[in-house]
Amino acid sequence: MPAWISALFAPVASIFNKRQERKMARESAGAKLSQSKVDGSLKLDLNKDEWEALQVKGMADSWKDEYVTVSIVSILNVIVVGGIASAFGHPEILTGIATSIQALNVAGVDIGFLMEAAVLAGLGLSVWKRV
Repeated sequence: MPAWISALFAPVASIFNKRQERKMARESAGAKLSQSKVDGSLKLDLNKDEWEALQVKGMADSWKDEYVTVSIVSILNVIVVGGIASAFGHPEILTGIATSIQALNVAGVDIGFLMEAAVLAGLGLSVWKRV
């Protein structure tokens, strides 16, 4: 086979091979995880590829987490914008923001806890207790 044909198909073959390697790593990691659950083992030995495959699998629904984080932390941004608007002669915007936050507190929404949880989750820490 001429070298130029091999050079032409090499990237396609490489993509296919990498896809197969990721699929095998994901299956291997899943099998090890299942076996660990069955054995009740607290130790799980994964190689780098298996670990990355599990991380990618876990990110499938991460857009929901990002949406919640952005929604909650945007309250801080709104407060800052209200403060700037107040400095430029529009204090009613900051008053409206304060009224909205008070309404959320009356409804039982703990804004402080939600902001803390969103920031800590963004840093990779969990504040939720698992039962």
